[in-house]
Amino acid sequence: MDRPFLAELLRRLRMSDPSASATVDRDGRATVLWRPEGRTEPVALTFTEQDLAATVRAGGEDCRDDLWPGSSIDQAGFSILLVHLDEVVATRVVTEPLRITAQGLVWPT
Repeated sequence: MDRPFLAELLRRLRMSDPSASATVDRDGRATVLWRPEGRTEPVALTFTEQDLAATVRAGGEDCRDDLWPGSSIDQAGFSILLVHLDEVVATRVVTEPLRITAQGLVWPT
């Protein structure tokens, strides 16, 4: 099964952590592990390809014109998703997996 959004997320995460990896279970749920800068333990992020695509596109539609006007909707969506991931990792204790649903990024409170 083709997973272009997972592939792009991994490509972007590997820019700062070459060891970032992903697994996909039988139900199509992906788990990405990566080690953000300054962390000793990896962070887990779970999602389906459909939920990741919905989150990326919604985020891109919301921010592209203001933040990345020369980018496509998907490029802007990935950029804002990574900004949000960085914020969560920098400001929260992240011991449980982060999740992406069709409504966006979900993190432990």
